[in-house]
Amino acid sequence: MYNRLHELLLNHKTLHADETTLQVLKEDGRKASSKSFLWLYRTGKEASPIVLYDYQTTRASKHPIKFLKGFKGYLHVDGYPGYNDIPNV
Repeated sequence: MYNRLHELLLNHKTLHADETTLQVLKEDGRKASSKSFLWLYRTGKEASPIVLYDYQTTRASKHPIKFLKGFKGYLHVDGYPGYNDIPNV
């Protein structure tokens, strides 16, 4: 179901994205104090809402680039420069 929603999300003209820190207490190979990131992607108001989360261990721009591969449209984000490298937005 997640993969199908991801596919539908990428077909929209407007998306919103943001990321926030998350601490996972018991994760293999990482300290309990390590910072992880939860990336959020959602459709705009022109469609039924789709909201997807993507857990990653870093804030690197490679994560939204990979997640949004194939998306062409408007991406509404904050000032984090990691979104600047996403093609076709």
